[in-house]
Amino acid sequence: MNLRDKLLSPQKPRHQFHDRESLAWLAAHRPARLPRWHLSVSARQAVASARPWVKYDPAVFTSAAIRDGIHGFRHACRVAIHSVALAAEAGAGSEEKEAAMWAGLLHDCRRKNDNADPRHGLRAGEWLKGRKVLPRGVNHFESAIRFAISVHADPYDKIVALPRYEGFRELTDILKTADALDRFRFPRSDWWFDPRFIRLPANPAVLGFAFDLALLSERAFLEGAGNPGAVLAAWRELSS
Repeated sequence: MNLRDKLLSPQKPRHQFHDRESLAWLAAHRPARLPRWHLSVSARQAVASARPWVKYDPAVFTSAAIRDGIHGFRHACRVAIHSVALAAEAGAGSEEKEAAMWAGLLHDCRRKNDNADPRHGLRAGEWLKGRKVLPRGVNHFESAIRFAISVHADPYDKIVALPRYEGFRELTDILKTADALDRFRFPRSDWWFDPRFIRLPANPAVLGFAFDLALLSERAFLEGAGNPGAVLAAWRELSS
């Protein structure tokens, strides 16, 4: 049973991995409305400088069971890429862009399985507290990063009711949108990016980039590139 069949089943396995059949389905169902990839010069420069694929430490940020699956290394790095790009598009400074990258890298770091896994965001936020994970330049963003990753899987009606949301709104909205952009990795079109569940606008060109980044990096991994190599190969192809 391939990943698409598993995701269509009411009884989904705890751990889920891509395969060639599911990637072929993705490639064949790329929405016609999506243009080919496009990121602004500032976004491309910010991602090239951040290089999230070399910052992710799989020995610390995930478990062996999750690492190669649909919420593992490649997903975290793609969300980090989208987070940096969105922050750059918003005119964020260098420290804010780096904070956005770390939020993307860490948002699923305490997952136990590839299903809904209730409270995995809260576990990630608690895990980060007091740990010397963040580089010195973004230590003062720890509270914002912890809040954003703690609520990233929650609906907005719950998030906006929290007193701290307004103070951490920008990073929270960036992470929520970045995570949603990587939903194109699922070989189920009804699970793809839906603007009703996020607050930052995403133009069709950004959606096209997100689709191709997921497809190309997953394909490169199955072809033996390894986790960082797969993300880097996809990024190079899309940013050249």
